[in-house]
Amino acid sequence: MDLEKMKEENTTDNTRLEELTRSEITPEMQREFLDILKESQLLMPVTFSENIFEGLENAKVGDEIAPQGQMGFSINYLEDNEGNRVVPLYTSDKAMEEAGVRSSVYALYMSDLADMLKQTDKYSVISINPFTDHDINMPIQAFLGLFEEENDLMETLNTMLKILEEKSQTLEDDYAFFVRESVDFMKEDAVDGVFTPNIPFNASTRKDFHGDKKYLNVLLMPKTSKILYIGDIVGEDGYDIVIAPGSEFHHVEDVDEYTRVWKCGAQPFYDD
Repeated sequence: MDLEKMKEENTTDNTRLEELTRSEITPEMQREFLDILKESQLLMPVTFSENIFEGLENAKVGDEIAPQGQMGFSINYLEDNEGNRVVPLYTSDKAMEEAGVRSSVYALYMSDLADMLKQTDKYSVISINPFTDHDINMPIQAFLGLFEEENDLMETLNTMLKILEEKSQTLEDDYAFFVRESVDFMKEDAVDGVFTPNIPFNASTRKDFHGDKKYLNVLLMPKTSKILYIGDIVGEDGYDIVIAPGSEFHHVEDVDEYTRVWKCGAQPFYDD
């Protein structure tokens, strides 16, 4: 049994996560940190049950080992000053060495940890790289919220798709709608001059909406195109219309360095 090879194959690379923990995190970096954390596999100090390695000392390649009785582990949790239990997590073996921690570890994905923690109320905080100079603590509920957010977004998306399907209106004349953003995202994301949103796409009836944003995209929507008008619902501070995902916007021209014109073509979302 090549234990060194097994260790190498199971090594996790959390380099970027470690870089972010060692930086003064801006709001943009915080979003990146949370996005990476959700997908990460971290090391959790644990105590394994006594029989977990039973039979391994005489095992040969190809042998199947079935431990007797229940196999599992317990978290080597910490306690804060108020007696709350803290789940310690480390980004790497090096981080554990820096913290002076010597323990068996269980490498697990954060989504799996979230599923575990949903089943108990024993723990209050997760701590990433505790006992180092760059530890980050997060309340359990905030940690679990990272994963609930995805479900909430999916529910919102499905609701919007249903409304688009049932409430969209067919334009009887040619119209122009407007999108202003601080980045040139439509041009950057276009493929061969065609921008295709993969989620419902917001635009405004007002050319000056978000007037402080640098880039203006003019969306030409020919008659018979479909849009969902929500202006009466969102009020003056919100977008007026929603355009279905998959709608094809073909680049027409650049009026100047910051102004793009696009024309809507096929809208397969509405095809029977």
